[in-house]
Amino acid sequence: MNYKVRHMKNYKFNEAHDEFGKKVLKAIPRVFPYVKHRLYVAENKSIIPRNMYKTNGVIDDAIVELYTQFEGKLTDEIEIKLKLFMLADQQMNLLLKKEDFHKTTLSTSQILKNELKLLEEKFEIDAGNDLIMYDELDDISYRQDDFKKTIFLYEDAERNILEHLEIPLSLDKLTKKKREVFNQMYYWLPTETSNVLDLFIFGKLSYKEIAFIKEIDIYEIKNSIQEVSIMLRKNIL
Repeated sequence: MNYKVRHMKNYKFNEAHDEFGKKVLKAIPRVFPYVKHRLYVAENKSIIPRNMYKTNGVIDDAIVELYTQFEGKLTDEIEIKLKLFMLADQQMNLLLKKEDFHKTTLSTSQILKNELKLLEEKFEIDAGNDLIMYDELDDISYRQDDFKKTIFLYEDAERNILEHLEIPLSLDKLTKKKREVFNQMYYWLPTETSNVLDLFIFGKLSYKEIAFIKEIDIYEIKNSIQEVSIMLRKNIL
């Protein structure tokens, strides 16, 4: 191979490499809030130790995998973004591998179906405005110490959830009691349902994009998000 041909091939490779890199960089600001929020929630649930994992570290690991698996294979900006989301999601799941749902051999699709059955049981507000659950929920493996102490989200997260789920209640109109209920319900959500919700709200992804990342039917994604919205509406409006 003469110098000119080799030089042109190297030039084309470097050009493609740079273009791929630009598209990856453009996707990072979309992925960052999602990963940051998931780490925050996992820490609050005591699934992972506080300050052990950093958002940049999770994303960096996902980027390494993205380059390893897909550089030279993907050129579409949206596909690169979704693959980065998918790999970041996988990195997060590795961090949460000790959590019960991540030990199961069930598919994501079956997990979501099982979780929706639990969501259908719903929460109730008793006469004293205290949050209660139906007795049937006592047997679920995923629970948060029967809500002995409420863990609160940061205000931007609460606001984003209300807005994206189109719940007609502004944050400043959320009473102390309703805010407690809202946060208890959010932290109670089973893992896969919460994951889907976070991709929708904090990743700002469409149903179709989430279905691509989770590799399941779009109907299941839409149904999961709508069930959460209905559950919240019934208990805080």
